[in-house]
Amino acid sequence: MIREISIQNIALIDDLTISFDEGFNVLTGETGAGKSIIIDSVNLALGERADRELIQTGKDFARVELLFSLPDADRINGILEDFGITPEEDGTLLLMRELTSQGKNLCKVNGRSVTLSMLREISRHLVDVHGQHHHQSLLSPESHIDILDRFGGTELAELKSELRHAYLSWQDIKKEISKILGWNKDGERRRDILKYQIDEIVKASLKPGEEDTLRKERTILLNAEKIATIVNDAYNALYTGGRGTLPILDGLAEVVSQLRSIQDIDQTLDDIAGRLENLQYTMEDSIQDLRVYRDSFEYDPDRLEQIESRLNEILVLKRKYGSTIEDILKLKAEMEAELDAIDNSQERLEALYKENDVHYKKVLRLCEKTTGMRKKCAAFLEKELTKELAYLNMNKTVFKVNIVSPDYNAGEDAEITGVTENGCDTVEFLISPNPGEPLKPLSKIISGGEMSRVMLAFKSILGELDEIPTMIFDEIDVGISGRTAQKVAEKIGSIARNRQVICVTHLPQIASMADCHFVIEKTVTNGHTRTNVTKLNLAERKYEIARMIGGSNLTPISLEHAGELIESALQHKESSMQNISQSR
Repeated sequence: MIREISIQNIALIDDLTISFDEGFNVLTGETGAGKSIIIDSVNLALGERADRELIQTGKDFARVELLFSLPDADRINGILEDFGITPEEDGTLLLMRELTSQGKNLCKVNGRSVTLSMLREISRHLVDVHGQHHHQSLLSPESHIDILDRFGGTELAELKSELRHAYLSWQDIKKEISKILGWNKDGERRRDILKYQIDEIVKASLKPGEEDTLRKERTILLNAEKIATIVNDAYNALYTGGRGTLPILDGLAEVVSQLRSIQDIDQTLDDIAGRLENLQYTMEDSIQDLRVYRDSFEYDPDRLEQIESRLNEILVLKRKYGSTIEDILKLKAEMEAELDAIDNSQERLEALYKENDVHYKKVLRLCEKTTGMRKKCAAFLEKELTKELAYLNMNKTVFKVNIVSPDYNAGEDAEITGVTENGCDTVEFLISPNPGEPLKPLSKIISGGEMSRVMLAFKSILGELDEIPTMIFDEIDVGISGRTAQKVAEKIGSIARNRQVICVTHLPQIASMADCHFVIEKTVTNGHTRTNVTKLNLAERKYEIARMIGGSNLTPISLEHAGELIESALQHKESSMQNISQSR
């Protein structure tokens, strides 16, 4: 569950912390007070699309932190460990998202920086948010197959994964067949080109690292005169000396000899003489190496010309075949493989056609199995959703999951069209809210109030399957009132018995069902408008619900009605708990 949310510099919020309770948390307030800002902040921390317009005017950043308490954290801990994040021993989890006015986006989980995709993967197991855009997804037939598949759980997910891998393997075979057929169409011309290119590279006898070696040798030859002069001068200075100048080696030997003659006087001189003597030996070795280098070094203008010619040859090949010798040799290997494939294309094509048939039939079997599982999911969804809608005062509603699939038996003889990695099915939800009306797509028939109830019914069923610990409803009450509002309130209350629910609402029936009630208000201080959130006690709840019933003019009747709603909600919750206890 969400234990706490902290918001800084978002819209009208300077610095706000809200501590939520278990069960049913409700947020109420006047229109425009800032309820949507709270939900937008939650979505931001969960990894939803960021809008820099959320950053408060004049501030450099906006930050949201969500602190979770997860008593049963095994599943989420496994995800954290996969991402290299150490879970907290006390079962807490902290998500943080920060936006800057410069467009930077910082995400952290338990203090460790993560990518936005990692944040989304973690958060989708923690919170399920229902807002207005979720209505749109339910009204879009393209999303219906994904919604239906969620009811298939792990079994269907694993089957779809197997189908996807089989489909991709099948597509690889089809691509190779198309490639070979393309070769055969212009095979002789392609074969000649490959042979010419391979022969050109082979004749060059390229060796990895050759170019670097040649460039180094060329640099030495271009500086031959300078090198010879410096090496000879160095040798003379060290070993033979110059005009009236003692060689450095002889001078060092004399110094060592002199120090040795007085080392018995001061022991410190013994150490110094020893180090200089070692230096003398090292210098002798270096002089020997220098002599060998000097005697073997020679300038060969013909060799320089050979190097220039070879480097030019390599440059020509690089322009044609790759930026390095290694790239050219790699391309040569690929061209040799392609040439071999062309030479043996007919045999390979016959083998591929057989592989294609095997893989296609496997994909078709998996598609058929997927369709079968979807039909079972559809039957379950139709039954459960109809039951949920009946509870929500849509008891005459007929709901149907329409699945259109190909004739798989016909597909054995001729390849069927429309096969994808997601199967062959098209899925659309149909509904008839009133008796006598034909089944029609949700978007064609359903009203705002009916849509809210359908979505709540979906969320109620999916919530049980997904085991997501927190559900958030942003104005689920659109278009409903009266007895229906009471039913919706009871349904949300029943969901909150098993998980945390946070709900933004305008309906007093829903607000009265809450276990924890927050009111959101706008205040003006020193000319600045700000949003504040206050947790209400029982007496304050009564006044807030009365306001929701009768507006700003509170009357004894509205206060009495508010008290009755709170009392009725309390009785309903107690009765529900008793029924659960008796059923156990």
